[in-house]
Amino acid sequence: MFKSSKIKSLFLAVFVCGSMSLMAQEQDISDKELGQFADAYTEVQVQNQKSQEKMIAIIKDEGLEVERFNEIQQAEMDPNQESDATEAEKEKHENVIVKFEELQPEIEKKAIASIESAGITLQDYEKIGAKIQADQSLQQRLQAIIVKRQSDKS
Repeated sequence: MFKSSKIKSLFLAVFVCGSMSLMAQEQDISDKELGQFADAYTEVQVQNQKSQEKMIAIIKDEGLEVERFNEIQQAEMDPNQESDATEAEKEKHENVIVKFEELQPEIEKKAIASIESAGITLQDYEKIGAKIQADQSLQQRLQAIIVKRQSDKS
């Protein structure tokens, strides 16, 4: 009997401590911080969409279709895959890659500006993002904030 109640107490203590640490972890990010993250995340998504449109335009301006560019890129990245690209396609692909690399600093600068305009640093954005990725309740809180803000705009 003594052993049983000791085990029950231990189990209860572990359960309570575990619950408290989960609650503390979730509360580690305030609603204000999560709201700032939501604003930054939404703006970064808009910037990503614009960047993708620019990248698609670059691919097409070089005379490649996006699907074909992706096929060539995949073959380039996989040493076990042989590319069936013609020399002309390889040259176009290389031109696209060079233009992407030239575009990269502008994309990064705009993303950082979007994050900072929401009142959060890049480091805090990354930390909060990592916590959100690991915590489903934070994901739900973030989703609720984003949905609410989108419905407020409508």
